[in-house]
Amino acid sequence: MVADDTKFTRPRTLYFSRLHAALVLFFSVGTFAAGGSLNPGAPGLGDGSRRRHPQASLEAATPLAAKYPGDAGLANDPNVVFAEDFESGSLAAVRERWESVKNAEGMALSADAPRNSHGGHSLRMTHVGGEGTGAHLYRRLLPGYDKLHVRFYVKFDPDCWPIHHFVHLGGYHPPTAWPQGGAGTRPKGDERFSTGVEPFGDKWRWDFYSYWMEMRSSPDQHSWGHDFINDAELKVERGRWICVELMMKMNDPAAQRNGEQALWIDGQPWVKDGQVVSHLGPGFPRGRWIWDSFLPDPAGESFEGFRWRNSEGLKLNYLWLLLYITKAPLGHVSQVWFDDIVVAREYIGPIAQP
Repeated sequence: MVADDTKFTRPRTLYFSRLHAALVLFFSVGTFAAGGSLNPGAPGLGDGSRRRHPQASLEAATPLAAKYPGDAGLANDPNVVFAEDFESGSLAAVRERWESVKNAEGMALSADAPRNSHGGHSLRMTHVGGEGTGAHLYRRLLPGYDKLHVRFYVKFDPDCWPIHHFVHLGGYHPPTAWPQGGAGTRPKGDERFSTGVEPFGDKWRWDFYSYWMEMRSSPDQHSWGHDFINDAELKVERGRWICVELMMKMNDPAAQRNGEQALWIDGQPWVKDGQVVSHLGPGFPRGRWIWDSFLPDPAGESFEGFRWRNSEGLKLNYLWLLLYITKAPLGHVSQVWFDDIVVAREYIGPIAQP
């Protein structure tokens, strides 16, 4: 069973002018890239606003992947919940590891793989304009967890059409073997929550897309997924492999707003004006809300933290890998590659050089 796509869509119309609140990405081995650069050795932005920041101790000093060069053996680490490297030999074997597969005809194993990966294959998803909305892989992460990291590598074809929705981590109670709907509605707190890592349509910038029980409303009075980074400089680079990592931490106890989420691109956080803005939790970062968008601003109010749930029975228990495109021209071909997916209870980090 697969959820109806029409229940998942959000109109991308801008109801107001969203101010850009810049950022820089969250750490790999306890340090920050100078000048806000995502690529090691790349030139800085030159405005002096992005620099090392004391809020760098979110995760362990040694990333999990650093213990396993090339990711070889990483899947067997006791902290790993699930791993997918697309090296099982056939697409049929890959499908057996996922509970819901949409448009398998639009998937293929590819010989294109990230640098340093121990394997030689990835998964390519293809969307053709006018022929549906794309493809997905979905599975439960049982029995459910209070904190998880998901790291994946992704490569967008330079001609890829803007993507409507992408990779999601979240929880359902009870957990289901298929993704559910619920777009535009605020969760009740005991049945679902989610965060997507999104390339945000024609903006091609990284951000969160979150649903939870205390989310706000949009000008149309619906509750669409909320964004938090809102920086055009956090660009999605097409044509190369990118390491993306998302962390979600449940609020505990359920009555508190002490839940968190964080994002790393290529092992780096995003920092702006002296504060990490790709890691949100109780009291950090500072900013202001405009409808359903949080705009980081050191002169603003402290972020309130996430109350993901009001029942401790609701936990992180699913991963949804999807390519969801809705407005591509007829016949336009969009391709996205995925590889080296790891879900773990600790910070994972990029693949270590063998």
